[in-house]
Amino acid sequence: MRDRNQWALAALLAALLVGASWFCVSVWRSTPMPLYGNIILTGAVILILILGCGLIALMFYSHRKGYDEPARSNRTQRE
Repeated sequence: MRDRNQWALAALLAALLVGASWFCVSVWRSTPMPLYGNIILTGAVILILILGCGLIALMFYSHRKGYDEPARSNRTQRE
């Protein structure tokens, strides 16, 4: 039963992605924008994707190297 629910959820999410993508493209095409606007928009999207992927990669790298662990001390506590 769980496998069927997972497939149904995946199908629903895929349908929502397709619908949202179709809506975004239809709005984008109906709005007149000069060529330089499309070039700037494309450059911004590429930069955001590069920065987002880089930050996620740094997060995984720091977690694997143990940089996210809490600080520890070898000293004994004072009373």
